[in-house]
Amino acid sequence: MSEREDGQRIALPAKGWSHASADRLTIERGGQTGWCGPAAIALASGCAYATACDLLRQVAPERYVGQRDIMTAYWRDVLGALLLCGVSPEPLRVERPTGRGPTLLGLVRQGGLEAGVYLVRVTGHFLLLTLHGFGLAQVHDNRLSGSVLSVHTHGRCRVTHLARLS
Repeated sequence: MSEREDGQRIALPAKGWSHASADRLTIERGGQTGWCGPAAIALASGCAYATACDLLRQVAPERYVGQRDIMTAYWRDVLGALLLCGVSPEPLRVERPTGRGPTLLGLVRQGGLEAGVYLVRVTGHFLLLTLHGFGLAQVHDNRLSGSVLSVHTHGRCRVTHLARLS
């Protein structure tokens, strides 16, 4: 936490964290948009998209046999790939009081999360979320690079998995 000139406490994003962009990943792939699992790994670690696919194959070789492009990645495999490239994920419990996870907007606005970078799985999709505090967050995935979280940028999707990255 930090303070503004007027003494109000404010949360700051994680220091020293920089994301690669979705555009860079698309260029690496010859103009084709990548899949969300490998893209989340590449964006979080700064590695190439192809390297992210190789990391997933290292973590679970039996699951990705014969797949040039990894279309479906598993939560545990993405966490394992992040560990291999030096990014530490801290899985957090997602409360489901109604049997369904919260929306991404609801989690950001009322979830009590600290400012920082999170790996999030929402309704079958991986993304990175940079949380700044006060309900302000940016989305990074295979198509979006720093877009403000809203109903148009996955905000209404249900959160199934969550991990703080460091």
